[in-house]
Amino acid sequence: MAEMKKVTALVGYEGNTQTIEYEVPAGEPGVWGADYGFDIAGVKDIPRLDAIDKVTGRAKYSYDINRPNMLEAALVTCPYAHARIGKVDTSAAEKMPGVKAVEKFPNVEGQKANYAGWLIAAVAAETIQQARDAARQVKVEYKELPFVYDYESAMSEAAPSIRSGGNVTEARSRDKGDIDRGFQEAEVIIEGEYETQVQTHSCLETHGCVAEWNNGELTVWHSTQGVLSVAQAMAKAFSSEGLDETKSRCITQHMGGGFGSKFGPEEFGIMAARLAKITGRPVKLMLNRYEDSVMAGNKPASRMYVKLGAKRDGTLTAIYAKCLNIPGHSGGASVNVPFFEHYDCPNIKVEEQNVYINAGNARAFRAPGRPQGSFGIEMALDELAKKLDMDPYELRAKNVSGSLYKAVPYELKLGAERFGWKEKYQKPGTQTGRFRRGVGCAVTFWASTGSPGGAVVRCSLFSDGSVEVANCSQDLGTGHRTMMAIVAAEELGISPEHVKVSIGDSSLGLKGPASGGSTTTPTVAPAVRSAVYKAKQKLFEKVAEKWKTTADDIDCQDGTVFSKSDSSRKMAWKEAAALIRKDTIITLGEHIRGEVPEAGTGAYGAQFAEVEVDTETGKVRVIKIVAVQDVGKTIAKAQAESQMCGAVIQGVTSALLEDRIMDNMTGRQLNANLEDYKILTAMDTPEIEPVMVDVFDPINNASAKGLGEPPYIPTAAAIGCAVANALGTPVRRIPFTADMILAALQKKEG
Repeated sequence: MAEMKKVTALVGYEGNTQTIEYEVPAGEPGVWGADYGFDIAGVKDIPRLDAIDKVTGRAKYSYDINRPNMLEAALVTCPYAHARIGKVDTSAAEKMPGVKAVEKFPNVEGQKANYAGWLIAAVAAETIQQARDAARQVKVEYKELPFVYDYESAMSEAAPSIRSGGNVTEARSRDKGDIDRGFQEAEVIIEGEYETQVQTHSCLETHGCVAEWNNGELTVWHSTQGVLSVAQAMAKAFSSEGLDETKSRCITQHMGGGFGSKFGPEEFGIMAARLAKITGRPVKLMLNRYEDSVMAGNKPASRMYVKLGAKRDGTLTAIYAKCLNIPGHSGGASVNVPFFEHYDCPNIKVEEQNVYINAGNARAFRAPGRPQGSFGIEMALDELAKKLDMDPYELRAKNVSGSLYKAVPYELKLGAERFGWKEKYQKPGTQTGRFRRGVGCAVTFWASTGSPGGAVVRCSLFSDGSVEVANCSQDLGTGHRTMMAIVAAEELGISPEHVKVSIGDSSLGLKGPASGGSTTTPTVAPAVRSAVYKAKQKLFEKVAEKWKTTADDIDCQDGTVFSKSDSSRKMAWKEAAALIRKDTIITLGEHIRGEVPEAGTGAYGAQFAEVEVDTETGKVRVIKIVAVQDVGKTIAKAQAESQMCGAVIQGVTSALLEDRIMDNMTGRQLNANLEDYKILTAMDTPEIEPVMVDVFDPINNASAKGLGEPPYIPTAAAIGCAVANALGTPVRRIPFTADMILAALQKKEG
């Protein structure tokens, strides 16, 4: 058993802190607490390490990879929403100019295509145009089948079954307390139905890769959130041909968005590798925008019946929800967490079913299931506040609880103050005139605590004073490289510019998480700190030897190594590093929690929105969002603010614009492009005020939490509450289109 040492840390958040004592392995650092003297992390605005590369075009995305003698590939996909695939004739395509290979997807003949975009075959040719021309020459026999395109058609008695077991799954339930007793105790009850739409991921860089074989080894430059998972999946796919994980490599230098849809190689990625093996040449296969929209994943729609019960003073007694989640032809969704985690209520029950339709797979999409559930509970809560004649902010404040690591009461209060809620709030229905202002608020929760043992980081400390930290994780665009450099620099007391970060390459051979779930930072940051701390201790031993003291007497700060007992003894960082000589210090670190008596369960937050509604045109304009978020310990200040703003922007676009439109006559997506599929532009972006709350939490040694997802969860709900406040009538479906707004006004006014 490892030797342990006792450490102390000041944990909690402003106005609610406590000193705790706990044990960690002797060779590991204690947690960064509120009393730690930070010089860089959360203090200085450190530019992204890759900023210049990105703005100058030096940064290489998968789309930018061009290998010598490379072929381009195009796909053949099913044009029907539901069809039986018969004979696939590739002979004409094989004779087309420039064509080097035409391959059918495995066992495609006889399969049932469950959506328009189903993979049939792929063509590799000298140019992408030649590949596309040849793909059009592949002849496929289809037998069209009846299809379902929305939950209503999927649930009708005459609906064709698109999968074994039927279109609707058995109900699954999550319970707390006694829901019947909760409604019996209620003095006020409200109920309503709320809907959220399907969103496609719409990554700026579509899915795909470049695949190359060399002496039995495979390298793929893949647009992926997980270099290790892709390398491992490729090894498995070609294991019968002698490929194992030691010969399978995935590189992702930079990627243009993922949002939860880019974890594996996918069938088309494996096909790219297959074509490369057949032809003996590198092959690039990147999806076009239509293919990316229909097959690469979507955020499921949800239809929620919500019923709330409360005392007349606003105390919640019961929360019930029955949810239909519409993921596509496969995948699933779970929206129950906000109903349980956002507010304290003794009696809760959520029932869920998936309803499958003839559309592409559901995929994780920035906090999967949470924005949908947040919209349901928050909109219902505002309707309850109206019936109680109660300020919706006060209703929320009454029904949240806080603790040492749960700062949501503080975050709600802080957000209301920064937003000016007291001055801006008016009772719903009191606004008049053409342009009506409204305000709304909502809370958020995400379990962004990372995975102990989920990362191994290597730190190399060189005699010239430079440092390298390496790990098989990937930067999704969040500034992961910069975060790693800041953690290392903070621990060593040097500038981040002296830290080299190596990630995005499975050949590094270091365990690392896929970049997703807001787990990357809380998993990798403590491993970085652990590795760097160990390297620092080894350097201190060399300094201590020179000064005839002990390593415990040595410390470092501001580029200087010094004796804690003798102020006359100090040297520059580079001078200390020179003591290494030719013996590079190399250490490994992991995320090790130690014996922490208590720690948090995730990150909470609150958001406030102000909107203006044009009652003549139905246009909704979001004026301002104040987003208050528990970030654990702020590490990269500028990147954290950027993350929060990006999440809010995506929340605004889901509230106002994004919606997959399916044709009821053909079952095809009508807006599978970025001309008709609307997303927010710079002109539509509101003022966003990110407010980061440091909650020092011994969940890991860096008090680090993920930030990609939680600020996205409540945005659409806060906007929805603001719209209802402006109109004085419920609006229960997003996106808030002009026709929906005008219809709500007409219904209200008779």
